Amino acid sequence: MGVTGRTLHDALLEIIPEGVVHDEFCPFCTEAASEQEEEDVTDQAIFNEEQHEQLLASAVEKALAEASALTDKEILRLNEQLEEAEKALAEKDIEVANLQSTITDREESDRLEALASERVELVQAVANFSDEQIDARKASWAKMETEDFTAYLDDIKVAVAAVAKPLSVVPETEFDGTRVTAGEEGTDIGAVKSFLTGLSATQS
Repeated sequence: MGVTGRTLHDALLEIIPEGVVHDEFCPFCTEAASEQEEEDVTDQAIFNEEQHEQLLASAVEKALAEASALTDKEILRLNEQLEEAEKALAEKDIEVANLQSTITDREESDRLEALASERVELVQAVANFSDEQIDARKASWAKMETEDFTAYLDDIKVAVAAVAKPLSVVPETEFDGTRVTAGEEGTDIGAVKSFLTGLSATQS
């Protein structure tokens, strides 16, 4: 193998006398510097790429961990809000149910009170009960079914019609206070009998 110019150049540089300045534009030196720079850049580029991949992977892992933590925190917050909303809704449902029950009870009370007043007038139209007797019975009159109250009222009418005649011609009657539809197991009929007894004493 022949000696190349580059070999001679490098050999001369090793024995160059002190104080002698080498040509700064030496093509061999310029070429060597360029090759070294390319090697340094290549090495640096490879290192940076590897470092970049590591940093990128680390950043992605960190971002995923942070996102997961934030997601878990948000889910926990939303679950707490949902529980609070469900609890509030349940409380509102109870309030609505209680209010509806109160309204229903009030409406029923008003209905019974109005019906009691109506039926008191119907009873008073055929028999003269005392105020005490009416106060003691009007609530039960209001709770009677329409058919039962109508039959009860008919019984009173029959009894009143019977005693309205002279005592000497009063016919026998089946009005014995035992009709089931008369309400309180004959209690009201007993009151009617008491009333009729008073009428009989007046007529005698």
